[in-house]
Amino acid sequence: MTTLVAITRHELRRALRDRALPWLLVLFAALAAYGAWNGAHWAKARAATVQLINEEIGPLVEMRREQLAEAPAGTWPFSATPQLAPFRLVLSPGAMAPLSIGQAEAYPYAARMIPLQDITMFDAFKVDVDNPAVRAAGRFDLAFVIVFILPLVLLAAAFDLWSRERERGIAALVLSQPVGPLTLLGGKALARAIVLLTPVMAIVLLTLVAFGAAQPDGLIATALVVIVYGLFWIALATLINVFASRSTEAALAGGAAWLAVVVLVPALALAAANVLSPAPSEMRFSAAYLEQSRAIRKEQRQIREARGPEVVADPAPKIPDRIRNFFKERTVEDQRLAPLVQGQLNARAERRAVLDTLRLFLPSVAAQDALDRIAGADADRAVSFQSQALAFTAQTKIWLGERLKNDQPLASEDYDRLPRFQFREAPAGAFQTGVLADLGALAFAIALLVAGAVLGRRAAASL
Repeated sequence: MTTLVAITRHELRRALRDRALPWLLVLFAALAAYGAWNGAHWAKARAATVQLINEEIGPLVEMRREQLAEAPAGTWPFSATPQLAPFRLVLSPGAMAPLSIGQAEAYPYAARMIPLQDITMFDAFKVDVDNPAVRAAGRFDLAFVIVFILPLVLLAAAFDLWSRERERGIAALVLSQPVGPLTLLGGKALARAIVLLTPVMAIVLLTLVAFGAAQPDGLIATALVVIVYGLFWIALATLINVFASRSTEAALAGGAAWLAVVVLVPALALAAANVLSPAPSEMRFSAAYLEQSRAIRKEQRQIREARGPEVVADPAPKIPDRIRNFFKERTVEDQRLAPLVQGQLNARAERRAVLDTLRLFLPSVAAQDALDRIAGADADRAVSFQSQALAFTAQTKIWLGERLKNDQPLASEDYDRLPRFQFREAPAGAFQTGVLADLGALAFAIALLVAGAVLGRRAAASL
């Protein structure tokens, strides 16, 4: 242990004298600041859109109230009744949103809902209301800097961890000292990790705080991801130096490793996932849904026509019977379409399960996923919003059914008692199971690299 500490101290002094290191850190800080600014700009634009969506309902509610107040006593000014109550369902950006845009742009974040509307309630906002400023922000965020740029910084500063001694011909002299080669490599790697990851972690955290992402548990989780992901690349650089005899070889091998780990392997894994578990066709689902919906409505219309005109009750109800019948027909339609909808949801879940499994074998994807989860820009949060929105729709239909059953049109004061949608975050916050699984996958990858370095060194020593 004493020898390891001494080697680490010596390597620390040597690394701190590296004139290129400050420039690497300055470059990383500049990119990190721009990425966080871009993420904060995206979050601000998305939050502004969400606020507009929430405020959209206000004028409509006031108009309904005025109509009710101006209507003669005992009359009902609306032809439709309770389903005229509008609802706006939104998913606000997370507290750590400047960290990562992630997959948030791939999923709807708002819905326009009327109680008798179908599951296409997400489509209108996806097409018509999405803020152009959000799309203009692009995907360059702080998470991109961490996942793609940080490895290059670490490899640039650690590619000659041991190859430089070999290249200068002093490796044998160094190894003649009373210190094991594994201890020597371990001390060098530990020193580089301290010199590089300490300022990098500080830069990331300070940048996040500067742009408004100051949630304590989110900052801690981000620091853990940066450290563990950075250790993976330090371990990979160490493994390369076990086999590389020249610094140029180590640099080329590091570049090839970055290209494979960050770009090529994730792309190939996604292609394999597309073959093993193809994404369910949304176009085919929409066509089938529309076809079945039309067939059901045609059947219901034929039944209605065969039944003939209905007898009007005396006294006439406040809510016309045609509204109740319309509600019943929609309820039957929902029940008959439920298997088709559930099948599509199951197919999406199976696809996501395959991708979730693959990420555990891909360090860069695991790091990206962890940062997305911390930022609240992950697929799980978006899918949870859709599930909660659909559940809220079902509950609201039950609420509407009770009012129709009891012949209770909306009164002016009822608009203050409308059901309210409130998105429920995951109970574990940033330290949810997914983040821990990603960190565990990275730790396992580090262990494999360390084992590879140990076995490679022992094999080299036996030759």
